[in-house]
Amino acid sequence: MTGVDMQTMHGYLSFISILDLIQWADNSKRTGTLVLSYDGLQKKFYFQDGKIILVDSGLNDELLDDFLMLESHLSLQDLQEKNSIADRLGLPFIGYLISENIISKEIMKKIIRHIALSAVLDVLKWQSGEFEFNSDIPSSVLHGPIKMDSSMLLMESVNKFDESRKGNTTDISFVVDKLKNNIMTGNIDLPAVPDIIRQIQEKIEDPNASIEKIVDCINDQILVAKILRICNSPYYKTAAKISTIKEAVVLIGLKSLLSIVAVHALSSFSPKNTGEVRMILSHSLVCAMIARQIARDMSSDYELAFICGLLHDIGKTVMLDMLNDYTLPIKLRAKVVEENHTEIGYLLAKKWNFGEDIQECIRYHHSPSKATTNRSMVELVYLANSMAHTSDQPGTNGEIFLSMAQCNRYSESNSRYNEIEQDSINEQIGQVKYMHKEALDFLG
Repeated sequence: MTGVDMQTMHGYLSFISILDLIQWADNSKRTGTLVLSYDGLQKKFYFQDGKIILVDSGLNDELLDDFLMLESHLSLQDLQEKNSIADRLGLPFIGYLISENIISKEIMKKIIRHIALSAVLDVLKWQSGEFEFNSDIPSSVLHGPIKMDSSMLLMESVNKFDESRKGNTTDISFVVDKLKNNIMTGNIDLPAVPDIIRQIQEKIEDPNASIEKIVDCINDQILVAKILRICNSPYYKTAAKISTIKEAVVLIGLKSLLSIVAVHALSSFSPKNTGEVRMILSHSLVCAMIARQIARDMSSDYELAFICGLLHDIGKTVMLDMLNDYTLPIKLRAKVVEENHTEIGYLLAKKWNFGEDIQECIRYHHSPSKATTNRSMVELVYLANSMAHTSDQPGTNGEIFLSMAQCNRYSESNSRYNEIEQDSINEQIGQVKYMHKEALDFLG
């Protein structure tokens, strides 16, 4: 250790670890900034009276602004404006956000804890590095409302570091927070948009494009066979056999066609989880067909219903691929996917600029009462999703009618779903197993 005085301390992490430095600052009640540097990376830990009040890092999963945008739904420009206001008022930025009810103290503490923990774990992996502690601390940080318990952070850091070296189960909340942050920052490998989807999108947006030009984009014979198989399914009840893609487009619509092409592309997205992805997409396709029929029975937008039903579980498909990087038992991984796929799917839909109707259906298809933009469509997908699960959740149809009753409660009109004929409901439930088989055949 060199350069020790009352103001500054400088040394090397090979002689004194990050854990020892945090403990030293805590025991001596230090106020100041601990700067850690290695191979072009730099992390800053801000202390007040020995407690960590903020951590600043340049890594994607340790950026405060990204977490604040995720939790508060403010844009980066909004946050910069709030920061300027806090600076003019002479208030710590974090304290200002909490005092204005932009974010709760509890959530802010969780964010800082996550960033601090991630930063400490990262430093523990460094092969070398330098540190400097000085008594300077930015006024925008000083007297902030969050003061972390350093001893608890040290214990958690040691435990997680040991777990990671032994290959033990990863902390669930840590994984989910990191997944969400990676999506917000773009630090995630999303499936590239296939050329066929891009070409169809361009033709749909071109007012001068004819159906023939759109049909010309579909030259994959396997995809052609799959589209025709869906259109000729007994579920569509076509009067005559559909034998061309042009006839299929007329039957199901351009946007529905695009959604089917997207599912065809996603079916090969996660090679390590082929079986699980196939089952998810099979269920989604069944949900889409049921949603389309319910919408037709209610004189609603059946093309949008098909698309929303088809994409409602997109978060599951991508989450399975993302979780390949973590060591989680199968049952625990399934639980993580089930509990977080709606939010992850919503973030993906937002990232990919899907329409607000689709975003809401993805985010709230398990909780329709939270929807605001197009609640009736979310309710419809919620009901279709319940019906699509009847083959893998044996029992009476009581759950379906409970779902309808819940939709009625959510709806502005309490008799809305009574419009659906009982015979139609029974017919669709009776066809679910058959539709799952057709969907699996489609996915090939």
